[in-house]
Amino acid sequence: MKMDGDIRVRTSKDHQQLYNDLKGLLVKDFHELFFLTACLGYRHGCHARLGKSAEDRFWSKTITPDEWCAYYSMVLSKNGMDFSVVKDDKAVIAKIEEYAHGGMLFFIENTLNGYLLEKESGLSVDKSVSQDLPRRVMQSVFETAVKG
Repeated sequence: MKMDGDIRVRTSKDHQQLYNDLKGLLVKDFHELFFLTACLGYRHGCHARLGKSAEDRFWSKTITPDEWCAYYSMVLSKNGMDFSVVKDDKAVIAKIEEYAHGGMLFFIENTLNGYLLEKESGLSVDKSVSQDLPRRVMQSVFETAVKG
């Protein structure tokens, strides 16, 4: 639990274009989108291994202390508050990568659909309708929070 800044955080290669498109449109940096999708994955019980689709996306030094606390809390909660599970930050990040991947799949299906185009390079944000996307994401986050 030292908030190690030297870990390469991975996401799916399939979502590289989405990360690039949503940076600047919805978030300022990759770690913010990763946090959003990790929270969605955790909240909805969606986690998926990256497997061979894993690709380095950003350094853990960009993760804020508040984000680290949320990650530690997620892992502790799912492991019966066993503090030994948060001793290794690489293991914590590996588990959170699964939540972020599952959360991105949930995000695509439940929020981003209608805002995406399929290209050879993967899914991409449709720029012709993207101006409404931040409002739609906030609406989705609010609805998720209200449902408790």
